[in-house]
Amino acid sequence: MSTIGDDAQTAHPSAWTPFGHRVFRALWIAQFVSNVGTWMQTVGAVWVMLELKGSPTFVALVATASSLPTVFLGVVGGALADLLDRRRLLIVTQTLMLAAAVGMAVLDAVGRLTPASLLGLTFALGVGAALNGPAWQAIQPELVPREEFPQAVTLGGASINLGRALGPALGGFILAVAEPWLVFALNALSFGVVVVVLWAWKRAADEAEGPPERFAGAVRAGLRYALFSRTLTGVLVRAGLFSVASAGLMALLPVYSKNVLGLGSGGLGLLLAGFGGGALIAAALLPRVRGRFGEDSVVAIGSLTVAAALLALAIVRWAPLALAVMVCAGAAWLLCLSTFNVASQEALPGWVRARGLAMYLTAFTGGIALGSAAWGYLANSLGTPATFAWGALAVALTPLLGLGWHLSRVGDLDLSPAPMYAPEMRLAVEDAAGPVFVTVAYEVRPESVDEFQRAVRRVGRARRRTGAVRWSIYRDAEAPQRFVEMFIVPSWQEHVRQHERRTVTDAGLQESLRNFLAEGTEPQVAHFVAPPRLARRGGG
Repeated sequence: MSTIGDDAQTAHPSAWTPFGHRVFRALWIAQFVSNVGTWMQTVGAVWVMLELKGSPTFVALVATASSLPTVFLGVVGGALADLLDRRRLLIVTQTLMLAAAVGMAVLDAVGRLTPASLLGLTFALGVGAALNGPAWQAIQPELVPREEFPQAVTLGGASINLGRALGPALGGFILAVAEPWLVFALNALSFGVVVVVLWAWKRAADEAEGPPERFAGAVRAGLRYALFSRTLTGVLVRAGLFSVASAGLMALLPVYSKNVLGLGSGGLGLLLAGFGGGALIAAALLPRVRGRFGEDSVVAIGSLTVAAALLALAIVRWAPLALAVMVCAGAAWLLCLSTFNVASQEALPGWVRARGLAMYLTAFTGGIALGSAAWGYLANSLGTPATFAWGALAVALTPLLGLGWHLSRVGDLDLSPAPMYAPEMRLAVEDAAGPVFVTVAYEVRPESVDEFQRAVRRVGRARRRTGAVRWSIYRDAEAPQRFVEMFIVPSWQEHVRQHERRTVTDAGLQESLRNFLAEGTEPQVAHFVAPPRLARRGGG
């Protein structure tokens, strides 16, 4: 893994060690400025919507409009980030968000900002964020050494939450003394700061891994990886359901602040600032907490604390006490969010990192979009305090998912590249246009048949993660100790990429099959390519 910076690596990195690397430090500061602007804009948008439409449903739709684009475009953004230069892609997405923020500022300044245009421009900001997020997350391993990566991810979360601590307070203050257009204009300026820093970054060119991928194939490859990676699937399910269950906390906070506590925009800003301040405290303590309790326990503690905070808000009617509850909620939220984020990064090899992170962002922000709309609809019927109480129950149940998916096992994977020699194709290109059919024959010791079948199915999942569209294992009816593994890859180029995508963990799975083979035998591999005419008919 490449690193940037001149400082020596420490044997036991602290929470702040990644700041010793120049590029990480510069990008973190730029991200922090952008996060302050984003949270200022969030306060401005929900407050304008609250003034235009007092309904909890409309206020919650602001969060939905911001998050929903990731559901539709997250995987697209991930594929683009794996195929294109990530620095240039980030410049484009930041510019898109700058334009949307400018549009919101101009419309509000001339008195033409309506609920529909507010939601539309918020959706446009969400589109930029959906395309920006995977690329931004995927560049993190380039900026720090491997041993500092969890701290770098935590500091990234701290940037978001420090922005959440300062941005709402600044936004609330500006709303109290000026008009919302100024908040939106400052958010546009914050995106400009990020563009300048990215423009100045001299990023090393990406090293090609196998033949270049096309966009549609890259999207399919990313989806296949997620589908056949039990580890990544577990992270996605747990993160997605936690976000659905807890989304009501932030989506309904403006309604709770105004209708229950009787606060204005400044009070809402202080509640959001308390949430961000709690997250910042947790970011400083997280390395120690994670080392003591382990990932699954950290998520359980965080989830139960968020549930307790929701229950407390359902009861509390005094603003200072509500602020204290929000500090606790922010700390607990970061415990969960940072742990999910690190787990998603550790569950992905480099070749599919941005696409996999896009699926994580899709699961998490999609959960927020769905949860915000659902909790907002429920609040219309039950009221905000009662909805918070039901949300507390939903969040308290999410740690049960750890019984089936253990985050602590993610770190056991070694996803370092272990490329395998790709066979030479001796056919002419025009004679090899179709899918590739691969067979691997094994002679298994009779006493090892059951163990072999369990092990080869794990290999099958690895084949499908790296490119196979079909996989199966067959046993010879006339020679029961003989097994034939068969799988299909869409093209010869994709099969070459499959060899390049192999990780150390995948190699270990393949090597483990040798333990079950009859003495003196080796796996026998054969490759078959569909002729062009059959390929055009969809053969294979």
